[in-house]
Amino acid sequence: MADLIVFRCPQTGMNVQTHLEKQERQEGRSFEAFACPACTRVHFIDLASGLPISRER
Repeated sequence: MADLIVFRCPQTGMNVQTHLEKQERQEGRSFEAFACPACTRVHFIDLASGLPISRER
């Protein structure tokens, strides 16, 4: 089953929604790559929070 998440594209500032497959909770952080339709780049989404990885990391 998939969850619908909405995040702000770090490149364009647009709200983007996508479906991410539900996964079992794991220790630590888990990320999934997502091809953004707003900017056509790949973002990594934190599966726990639904937020993209920021450049500051």
